[in-house]
Amino acid sequence: MGIFSTIIEIIGVIAFSISGAMIAIRRRTDLFGVILLSIITAHGGGLTRDVIFSFSPPAIFSLKWYILICVIVAIIVFLFARKFSHTYLENELRIEKINDIFDALGLGIFAVVGVMVAIDKGYSDNALICITCGLLTGICGGMLRDVLTNNTPFVLVKRIYAIAALLGASVYYILYMYGSTIHINETLAIIFGVAVTFILRILAMTFKWNMPIAIK
Repeated sequence: MGIFSTIIEIIGVIAFSISGAMIAIRRRTDLFGVILLSIITAHGGGLTRDVIFSFSPPAIFSLKWYILICVIVAIIVFLFARKFSHTYLENELRIEKINDIFDALGLGIFAVVGVMVAIDKGYSDNALICITCGLLTGICGGMLRDVLTNNTPFVLVKRIYAIAALLGASVYYILYMYGSTIHINETLAIIFGVAVTFILRILAMTFKWNMPIAIK
């Protein structure tokens, strides 16, 4: 991966780490729980992807300094919440909205990163594998986080979640493969892929768009 894609991935790690730490704090976990859920949210999707597709070793073990980023971010969020605990508790709804923004950003970035990993592994000619890798990388960290905190996973109930990741991954893959004909390079493909997921999630949260359910 190039410098720009590495920077984007680091931003995604930070965004998902913040999201995981904030949810852990809301569930009243201790410092270890905050750190653990931060790491799981940021890296659980990539780990799930690598296990399913037998990518060895899983990226979480070859990019160990990403774990350090998660730990540092989790501790900062924990200390902030502890220092301003009364304000934090009084503004839980507002904090939840902030968390949703970080989660949407992480979702968009990791949906694209998953496709990039599949392409780097030599599967660029298989759209299904590439886009599935993007979807798994985007949603599975949050799913593991929600299961561990005894919540229904976002992907099953949250407004346009998996669909947003799927569309972002698809946009990146299409632009990466065929964008050169309309003068779109890899950097622009990354930006467009992330933006599609992020904007769709923000719009879904703002206008309360949901997938249909059988029983209301």
